[in-house]
Amino acid sequence: MLHYIYSRSLIGVLVAMPLLLAVWGALSARVAERQWRPGNLVLLLVSAALILYATLFSRAEGSGGLILTPFAALAAARVQPELYREMLMNVFLFFPLGLTLSNALPRRWNYRRRIGVTVLAGCLLSAGIECAQYRFALGLAETDDVLCNTLGALLGAASLLVAHAIESHKERARHTNMTLTATETQFLHIAKVAVSGGEIPAENVDWSAVFALAGQQKLLPLVFEAARTTPAAAENTALFASVKQQVIAQVLSQTVRAAEFAALYQKLRAAGLHPVVVKGRLCSRLYPLEDHRISADDDLYIPDGEFPACHEALLENGLTTDTPENELATADEVSYTKKGSPLYIELHHRLFDSAEDAHDDLNRFFSDLQPTEIDGFLAMPPHEHLLYLILHAYKHFVGCGIGLRQFCDIGLWARAYHDAIDWQRLHAQCERVHAATFARAAFCIARDGLGIAFALPAPWDAAIDTEPLLHDTLCGGVYGSNDYTRLHSSTVTINAVKASRTGERSGVLRTVFPKRAYLERRYPFLQKRPYLLPAAWLVRMVHYAAEKRSGADNSAAGSIRLARERIALMRYYDILGGRREP
Repeated sequence: MLHYIYSRSLIGVLVAMPLLLAVWGALSARVAERQWRPGNLVLLLVSAALILYATLFSRAEGSGGLILTPFAALAAARVQPELYREMLMNVFLFFPLGLTLSNALPRRWNYRRRIGVTVLAGCLLSAGIECAQYRFALGLAETDDVLCNTLGALLGAASLLVAHAIESHKERARHTNMTLTATETQFLHIAKVAVSGGEIPAENVDWSAVFALAGQQKLLPLVFEAARTTPAAAENTALFASVKQQVIAQVLSQTVRAAEFAALYQKLRAAGLHPVVVKGRLCSRLYPLEDHRISADDDLYIPDGEFPACHEALLENGLTTDTPENELATADEVSYTKKGSPLYIELHHRLFDSAEDAHDDLNRFFSDLQPTEIDGFLAMPPHEHLLYLILHAYKHFVGCGIGLRQFCDIGLWARAYHDAIDWQRLHAQCERVHAATFARAAFCIARDGLGIAFALPAPWDAAIDTEPLLHDTLCGGVYGSNDYTRLHSSTVTINAVKASRTGERSGVLRTVFPKRAYLERRYPFLQKRPYLLPAAWLVRMVHYAAEKRSGADNSAAGSIRLARERIALMRYYDILGGRREP
């Protein structure tokens, strides 16, 4: 076997390795994960067996020797050119092992980790072989053999870089449509002025489009406040008067809801309860005008043991819920409204959906909270609350999308509580759930896009292209609520995140025919009658068709196309694997 390998043409080997590498990389993008990994594992075992046979078991015991000097063979090859062939063949001997092992390792590992493990395994195997050859006098044991074998494993593992390059090329093509439009650029500049001050352009502003985009992003009061004293207000009196009425209504509702929430919260505390306020109510304090941060609800996080008492207290204060009594104990969150009042309370058992595989592991960061007091409210400590703001935005991003307001919240909180944040720990926490690159992009948007000044230590300070994320954000509205196409695409994107965590592949079929657990909330009858899952699929399809007939912006092809674009975006920001450079 060894004689056969060593007798091959040097040119043939030099051509064979990159050709095999390219074929392997192309196949990796087409073969299903369930077939790809086991196939590579089988070939790995075959490669390892052939290596052991060629280097140990096919050799008879004889004379041995030991050469520990590195690159001794390279020096000797100047006199004996045949040694070049021997070194190349030692490289080629471990090439298939590197190729198969790197592709057999879990896909949820990034490609750098898989290459590192492969190279280490190749080095250790080669060193073990050389030790055995010396111990049993099966040939000359050389340091150079280990170096050549390790290089072969490295070259084989480079198949991952080939696949990576192919994906990068595809993603660059997808990102050509992810550039900011003129209106989006204008809106971002005006939003920056609204949050951080500055001057609004005096001309060439499409105010109708800017106000429409501000309304979609729930930033209309902020943008209007910044624009109302500009010359444009006098030049567009009818438009500004109409927007002013909308702003007054929104701010008035926000003010009334804030006052009612504060009174209700004090009653809950007086009853001996410890609800923790999260997100909007705390973040609004940091805006130039508190009531200009518009939100639809107030969020409370309650310890499990206090939920029944808190539920009863809310009912006693005139609030009601649509959640059935038998589901209260298991629901992750319960919503409450009050007739004749703008109050809308979301009471959280858990901060993230425990039934959703893509997000359930996020709850681990908040399992042992020690609340602190901020402006009369119990709240998470500043570090944990910033982490929650990031992960909450991250959760919505992998679903339908997020709004610019979330980036503003993150930036204002980071600036206000900068010294209370353990920035290194925050990065490690985000890294654990593949959210670090997304978080870095969020910080960059807050600083550079919205002008919120705060320092970012390494590794947060690395440069990153945020334009694709900004474009997706402005297209989708707050939480991707602009259209049904985006709503339905979320099933595909969430499945892609799940698959990336398990090393599986997601597809359209999973979107069309989701698992029972995914549909149970929408169709509660599945909890007791799981055999009706096909009926739930049918009802879901009928509902989808009804949405399309009603004139909603919705199509199956459009949802799938958007999902693929957003999956590429998530891969670009490291959520689905290694970062793809633009």
